[in-house]
Amino acid sequence: LHEAESQTRFRFYLNERLKFYLEAKPLRSDLNNEDFANQAIKYSWNKGAVWAILTDFESIKVFNAQAIDKYLSDKLFFQISYKDFIERFDQLWWLSKESFGLDTLDKEAEKVGKKLQRVSVNASLYKDLEQCREILTDELSVWNKGLEKDSLDEGVQKILDRLIFLRVAEDRGLESNLLLALIRENKDDEKFYQSLIGKFRELDDIYNSNLFSPHPFEKWEDYGTTRKVIKKLYGKSGYYEYDFKIMPADILGSVYENYLSYRLTKSKSGLTLDKEAGKRKEQGIYYTPTYIVDYIVSNALKPVLDKCKSVNDLKKIKVLDPACGSGSFLIKALEVITEKYEEFGYKNNELTKLQVLTENLYGVDLDEKAVEIARLNLLVSTLDSRIKLPGLEKNIKNGNSLISGSDEELQKYFGKNFKDKKPFNW
Repeated sequence: LHEAESQTRFRFYLNERLKFYLEAKPLRSDLNNEDFANQAIKYSWNKGAVWAILTDFESIKVFNAQAIDKYLSDKLFFQISYKDFIERFDQLWWLSKESFGLDTLDKEAEKVGKKLQRVSVNASLYKDLEQCREILTDELSVWNKGLEKDSLDEGVQKILDRLIFLRVAEDRGLESNLLLALIRENKDDEKFYQSLIGKFRELDDIYNSNLFSPHPFEKWEDYGTTRKVIKKLYGKSGYYEYDFKIMPADILGSVYENYLSYRLTKSKSGLTLDKEAGKRKEQGIYYTPTYIVDYIVSNALKPVLDKCKSVNDLKKIKVLDPACGSGSFLIKALEVITEKYEEFGYKNNELTKLQVLTENLYGVDLDEKAVEIARLNLLVSTLDSRIKLPGLEKNIKNGNSLISGSDEELQKYFGKNFKDKKPFNW
């Protein structure tokens, strides 16, 4: 199954899983043009694909998009000219549907070391965000003595949420290199932070979402910490560069889901960031792969949508994820319901998506960070222009979706500290 991304780009799936991207150039193009190769590799990598294939219909070049090498020659696995198709047919067959079903290309690449070292966009973004969180946590705790760990954790999360939102807005052309422009204009670290906070106040008026509403961290001291973090969110030039415009929403969701198992703890050296494996097990914090999300939503929601005969029927549909995590199921539901609106003559734009977001979708999660991240991911999924965005407090809520009842009932089962269980009032 292949689907056109543009006039020249195609993505290929097998059993609902993305296998590779094909970048097709006009006949007799110069396939040795580095820009062509870099474009194909960058696109495939940001989409989460391992393989990028470039062709001008006279020759085929196969690249490992996840190779960590800086040079294109190291990322190139093989190249075949049409003149050699018959002689090298066995190698050409590695690109067949049957071969991808057997992972032949991966196995052959490993034989010659072309897949031994690789980094996916998930792993890279996760690692960079982990470092960003560590930098913000460690350094801001030094500059701002006496901060409670919960306040520090909340502030760090809010900073990352805003920066991710702005990187998405930049790559989608809504904000013109805003963050890098601030860095260039303010060489002094303290002035840079003040300018960044001033920009947050402007953005609060533009987007009208709680994402940019005033927060205590805006009065913290910062001497270059946030500047370091911003630079990491652009990737590494020549190795890998992030493009949040083409990056699937589920990649951002899967990266953020990993953070839900983290907590701030005090150690002898101060505040550090440690994994809390027990929390993952106790609260069931696990990321659901995209193809499973697609399968479940398609089989559970689409039959219901098929029965809708009008927009009024569609408006009555309520989709609830009672343990929404970072929002992966709700993001897919947003996509499916928006497509149904298109069948009734609505445009697939941010206005339709925002209508779906506020009228059709609901989520609950026990983890406060999950709730904040789900709201961010859903807003990012609708971001197509500079318009006012909803806060989603009425749609995505924090609480234990399995526990509800009167105070007397809850105290009977859970004792006088029953509120610690976060019972959810449906």
